[in-house]
Amino acid sequence: MASLTCLVAGAVLAGTAHQFEERVALAESVAGGLLILGLALIGSGLPVFR
Repeated sequence: MASLTCLVAGAVLAGTAHQFEERVALAESVAGGLLILGLALIGSGLPVFR
């Protein structure tokens, strides 16, 4: 569930990053980090289902 939350939050933040006029780069960096974290959480759970 945490992985899905990170993926959705990252996607939403990446989509709305242009609204943060002075901090677009920071918003995009945080969004990218959330997306990578979500994928890492999914990847770490894959061996459990093997």
